[in-house]
Amino acid sequence: MTDDDDNTLREERQAAALREVADLGARRADLLKQAEELLGPLEAAAMAAVRVGAPRRRTQDLSRVSTGVFYGWLEAAGMGVRAKRPAKRKVT
Repeated sequence: MTDDDDNTLREERQAAALREVADLGARRADLLKQAEELLGPLEAAAMAAVRVGAPRRRTQDLSRVSTGVFYGWLEAAGMGVRAKRPAKRKVT
């Protein structure tokens, strides 16, 4: 095998690896876009559930968003949210 053959093989492997990265990156970008598009309808559905009496914790769990995001939705919807408790400090 010559140096040219080694270079060609290395370039082919690099090209294949980069194609895989590009494919996975494009798929990830598409999924992130889809997730962003679902956020508005998810927020509306979650707030509708809370308005009809569904437990907030269960609604947040099923929505699969963080507590901060969920409580931000509640505040934006004008629903009461109690003040956050101060953090407990460990006594050493």
